[in-house]
Amino acid sequence: MDQNNQYKSVFLSDIHLGFSGCQSDKLDLFLSNLKCKELYLVGDIIDFWAMEDNFFWPDIHTKILDRFIELKEQGVEVKYISGNHDDPLREDRIIEDLYNRGEPYHMIINQLDKLDHCERYDFMSKKHGKILLIHGDQYDSVTTNAKWISKLGGLIYDGLIYINRPLSKRLKALTKRLVDGASGFHKKVKNECQKGEYSGLMCGHNHRPEIKKFESHFYLNTGDWIESCSAIVELMDGSIQLIKVDNNNNITKAAEL
Repeated sequence: MDQNNQYKSVFLSDIHLGFSGCQSDKLDLFLSNLKCKELYLVGDIIDFWAMEDNFFWPDIHTKILDRFIELKEQGVEVKYISGNHDDPLREDRIIEDLYNRGEPYHMIINQLDKLDHCERYDFMSKKHGKILLIHGDQYDSVTTNAKWISKLGGLIYDGLIYINRPLSKRLKALTKRLVDGASGFHKKVKNECQKGEYSGLMCGHNHRPEIKKFESHFYLNTGDWIESCSAIVELMDGSIQLIKVDNNNNITKAAEL
């Protein structure tokens, strides 16, 4: 086991189980060696949007859900913060409708019921104060005000994954930058931090892993497991890092707070 794969807290988002572009084998290897006290799943862990259009759920996706539950049973604190692609978790009526479709939704939802869900969570870090954990779609005006456009964009992106992964990554990054600018994303993050007296905010959503420091707050993005295969981690000494994982489960530090 890599000594670096032992942490106080681990933050993952945008895994997109249920979408064939998810790099599930790489994530499974990472989770199989993971040692931590706390695991935070920061949204879009399940991709109900993708399953609605083209149902896809291989055994490896069940295995990953099982790993989250196994970690919880081993004493790891596991929190699941919902995102826009797993937004049925935000409404009991919608999740009940999915459950009533029968298998394999029964299995997926029964497994999800074993985890604690919320839409936002106040995380008290060891060295960096109080951090808001939230998926981030709440600050994206396209997702919140024109969901159909967001879904259409997702379908185009998903299709490009199969044709040209590097091109899809560049187009996704460009689109997200434009949306972030039009939405006033970072201004909303700053306002949220000031309003809630947070030292910083951590989210996913835009698939752009990064750590940014501003005068009044800091911003952390966990990235995704479609392209970047990244996570934010808090070490035992309280340091917070952005890490990336390669095909052999080698872990490299990409940035540090």
